Amino acid sequence: MSRKPSLLATAIKTTEQPTTMPEASEPLAGPQGSAPGSQPAASYVAPSRANKLGRTHFLPPAYWETLDEVSFRSRDERGKRIPKERLVAEALNLLFAKYNYPVVREGGG
Repeated sequence: MSRKPSLLATAIKTTEQPTTMPEASEPLAGPQGSAPGSQPAASYVAPSRANKLGRTHFLPPAYWETLDEVSFRSRDERGKRIPKERLVAEALNLLFAKYNYPVVREGGG
């Protein structure tokens, strides 16, 4: 007795398009032609992330838990929760001042 082909395999076969290789004359996007942090023109960037860089820091969980707690309990003049990004920026400015570096002034925030 023969097995029927699976519906998934049939669906995949019908939706596959043949892939084409780029021409040799087309420039390939890569690190040579792009500035650090630049994105393709068609990609969407949230307004809150425009002109900002993301960094990852590995710290013990107690740091992140405390930051979550401070963010949850802290409120601005309008009674809204203070985002963690703003708290971290404030902490970095305190660190910069401690070591006699200029603090960063962010406008409109």
